[in-house]
Amino acid sequence: MRLFFIRSFLAATLTLLFLNAVVPVFAASDKAAISVDEYWNLVDHSFQVVSGLKGHSALEIRIGLGQLADQWDAVTQVRMNDGQVVPVDNSYLLGSLRADQPDLARLEGILNTLQTAHKVFPSSVFSTADLGSLKQILLLPEFQWNVPSNPFFDWIMQQWDRFAKWLDGILGNRTITLPGVGLSPLAVIATLVLVLVLVYVFRSLFADLINEAKLNGGGEGGDELLTSDVAFERAQTLSQGGDYRSAVRFLYLSSLLLLDERGLLRYDRSRTNHEYLRSVSGSPELSEPLQEVIEVFDNVWYGYHELDEDSFKHYSDRVEELKERKQ
Repeated sequence: MRLFFIRSFLAATLTLLFLNAVVPVFAASDKAAISVDEYWNLVDHSFQVVSGLKGHSALEIRIGLGQLADQWDAVTQVRMNDGQVVPVDNSYLLGSLRADQPDLARLEGILNTLQTAHKVFPSSVFSTADLGSLKQILLLPEFQWNVPSNPFFDWIMQQWDRFAKWLDGILGNRTITLPGVGLSPLAVIATLVLVLVLVYVFRSLFADLINEAKLNGGGEGGDELLTSDVAFERAQTLSQGGDYRSAVRFLYLSSLLLLDERGLLRYDRSRTNHEYLRSVSGSPELSEPLQEVIEVFDNVWYGYHELDEDSFKHYSDRVEELKERKQ
């Protein structure tokens, strides 16, 4: 159980540390946004290019429109005059620019509509009649998408929205977009690193819990059916296979079972190591080596410290010393 809390604390700590590293990257992604003036300049420039391509060869038209498409493809966010960053979707315009048989008149009409909107906004106040025209426009085939619902993707989006709201509560009103939509590659990488680290931590956490449950179960009837000699032999077998962590545990059990068999303490899995030490505190010749045995066990089993062959041999010798102590 103590290992569970250690791992849980580690997971929470890593989460906070990586959030501190990722958050500035999310905020920095706003730098990729172009200003609203740059956006309208690109609209005017595109209109001039499309108008100038009339009468040119098909190859020249494709090259010219391809260059425009590359410029529009780089525009994912626009920073308004008040500092607000607005994501933009240019897929409709890009589809027309990169069409196999581009329609220059249609492209000219799209860009001219954008120019007109720029001229009348925000001086013009939209009325109910304007909204009626908007409904007719939205009924056009190019604005119809019949995308089947994906439960897994919907769940991911819900989790992302919760994360964004939680992060917004910490940072204040900052725009955070989903990776792939106006987010810098560095932010995507940082997010993936965070996910991988958390997966690793929680995987290790549950793996340790499973291993500890198996060892606590004894696999051969439980600790209560072990003897000090059997536990010692199992420790030696595990150490030969390189599993020093599990081997240390059985040496630790061997020490407690030995003292229990000699009537020097009562072995009970519900008792703490502090209680074991206190029960033999009146015999320094027993309490001192037992304390070292317990400290090494705690460091290796709960602290997850690495143990090599020489260190294990030293630990095993300390357990042997306990065997030689009669009282």
